[in-house]
Amino acid sequence: MTDLITEYADYDSFARAWHSDTLADYDVSLEEARKRGLLNEQRTRQLWQLLGLLGTDELFIQLPDWLADEKVGVTDRATPTMFVGRISRETEDAILFKESAAAQPLMGLAHTIHSLEKGLENTAADTDRHERSEKRLRDHYQQFRNRDDLPTLSDEWLPKSQLITAVQRGE
Repeated sequence: MTDLITEYADYDSFARAWHSDTLADYDVSLEEARKRGLLNEQRTRQLWQLLGLLGTDELFIQLPDWLADEKVGVTDRATPTMFVGRISRETEDAILFKESAAAQPLMGLAHTIHSLEKGLENTAADTDRHERSEKRLRDHYQQFRNRDDLPTLSDEWLPKSQLITAVQRGE
């Protein structure tokens, strides 16, 4: 839809771009940064897992603190700066971001869903454990789809020049 969205088809390309500042600051490759423990690989994996669960028209965006403070509905915690949602309209300078939800809690759910799916692959289909895991997986998918209780952005235009990143997971 827009040229401001970056798509990544594989995890390493995504991780390399996501950590580009760190890699440049230390003048190291992704592999060397991993060996030296310079990256938060767990958080990066969780974001990658979240991207994999988003619909084809959904994307992840990150905003500067001041813009998030201005656009986020009242929250009893720190104002989130990362969101998932859809672009419903676009101009040369701005996007109208709809059906948004804070990304952080969804990252945790995406990680749990990923772990449950891996666990199901390793359990026999006829065991009680397998059935309980399937139910938990269904429940977590439902929580992932129902984003009503999460902080959102007001349905207003966001200036493209202020978006830190806009990312989708490609094929």
